[in-house]
Amino acid sequence: MSHGVPVIESVRDNELVVARMKRFVRRPALASVLDQAAVSGFGFLSGIAVARLVGIEEFGLFVLVLIITAFAQGLHNALVTAPMMTLAARGRRAASTYEATVLASAMLVSLVAATGTALALVAIFALRHHPVEFDIVVSGAALTVAQNLQLTVRRILFIRGRGLLAFAMDSVRALVFSFAIVAVWWSGLVLDAASATALLAATALITVVPLAYGIWRTPRRGLRFRPVAHRHWGIGRWMFPLVFVTFGQEQLAWIIADVVLGDEAIGGLRAAQYLVGFVIILLTATENILPTAAARAFETGGEQGLRTYLKRMALKLGPMVGLLLVTIALPAGTWLSLVFGPAFAAYATSVRVLAVAVACIFIRDMVTQYFRAIEDTGPVFQAFVISLMVSLVIMYPMIVYAGITGAAFVITIGHAMSAAHLMLIMRQRSANHSRSAMHAG
Repeated sequence: MSHGVPVIESVRDNELVVARMKRFVRRPALASVLDQAAVSGFGFLSGIAVARLVGIEEFGLFVLVLIITAFAQGLHNALVTAPMMTLAARGRRAASTYEATVLASAMLVSLVAATGTALALVAIFALRHHPVEFDIVVSGAALTVAQNLQLTVRRILFIRGRGLLAFAMDSVRALVFSFAIVAVWWSGLVLDAASATALLAATALITVVPLAYGIWRTPRRGLRFRPVAHRHWGIGRWMFPLVFVTFGQEQLAWIIADVVLGDEAIGGLRAAQYLVGFVIILLTATENILPTAAARAFETGGEQGLRTYLKRMALKLGPMVGLLLVTIALPAGTWLSLVFGPAFAAYATSVRVLAVAVACIFIRDMVTQYFRAIEDTGPVFQAFVISLMVSLVIMYPMIVYAGITGAAFVITIGHAMSAAHLMLIMRQRSANHSRSAMHAG
């Protein structure tokens, strides 16, 4: 009997530990990090797998489809999912009806976007004086619908506090696609750009449709398309043109390069971007920490405190980013040959040029945190507009003169211009702030 109390206390301690672990696992931030890792990791590894299996030319065509579907998804996010994330936080009354309305709207918008994807692919084939490959056109349209629907369902699950279910959905999609790729390789079937795109679309639909149906059948009231569209447009009307600006700065260079140089060149450039993209994934992860911490630094220490914090973080992250980029860029040919295959090694120069672009992105992101913290993002939009204008002027001449390396230089110059503009504006604000402080003193 004397051992009864310790045993009971031990059981209670174990139950407390289990309860704490459950609360930790259910944290939205943890679910967000896990899901982002699943989505980004899947995109990174699936691209490498497809490149190894289809060859450099077909990989270039596959990349072209991904560029256009990513643009369609950007527009979808501006009109549907990003406004939803804001509006859903303002109240949960009739939430199921609102979510079902958003899902139905997402399907309609996705069908329009799929038509746009198909027309864009047909237009690109026409510009290249190449027969239209209808299997690519159809699979590209299907991927547009599947990815937009998956994005919408993912965001709704996070709104409902079911982030781990979203993580499970994206993880299952990655596993199903991996099994499908292994099965194709094992059976000796020939994989091309169209079939790889179709596999991406099919695996997305297989995993998202059951969850989408559950959201669709929940509400007890009728759908409300008009008020939802009105409120979404109120938020998304400025985000919508920003998608075109960011697309024009970089993705348009890819399309022009494909039209002028062909699929093989764009496949090599994409492989180069995949290598340096590993660093961008790490930078994206800081979005879960830096914005909140920067805002807190501004709230407690004013502009001086904000600048001190950002400088400290830049000095912490900068050497790591630089070391990773140097490690990737110097032996770029070896990395390309090892990861993608010998045919890709010729694009080592593009890796080195794009490594400079990533360094510019790092600098720009750090400066952008300043403008976000002070709640003045106008200069950020101006920076992208300026970089777009510069990119449009130099894009075609650079690609014609220097080939795919010229396209890499266009992308890098665009990022450098936007970073330089933001640094200049921040410096001007700092000088004005110092003068105002002196006059006040």
